[in-house]
Amino acid sequence: MKRKRETISKILIALSLLLIIGASVFLFCFNQKRFIGSRVKNPDAYFLDIEKMNGTDLHTLELWKDDVLQIQFETEKGSLYMEIKAPDGTYIYSGNGKEAKDFTVTIPESGIYTVIVEARHAKGIIHIQLKEGA
Repeated sequence: MKRKRETISKILIALSLLLIIGASVFLFCFNQKRFIGSRVKNPDAYFLDIEKMNGTDLHTLELWKDDVLQIQFETEKGSLYMEIKAPDGTYIYSGNGKEAKDFTVTIPESGIYTVIVEARHAKGIIHIQLKEGA
């Protein structure tokens, strides 16, 4: 009887370890950085059409004072977060694509601006381009 209990205990411990290992492998694979979709990075534009994205993407734009960026930003699934960082380190935009979807941002000073996109199990679009005639 005692041997039977020990055997059952060993089996339960082995099954518990296998379950923990399996869950760890699943979570590791599920949270890997990946991008499925299309991405275009031009000197005056940045387009992300995201089917599935995990991780961070960066792009720089050289802009002039009073340029106007036309932005379309929509999060369909998961979480998308975008920041546009000015040359002096301040942020001229930060948001999640759930409130304002189509908007413009006027550039306060000339220089190199960095667009930072962070995604977690995300689907959506981010289109940033210099507004014509601005």
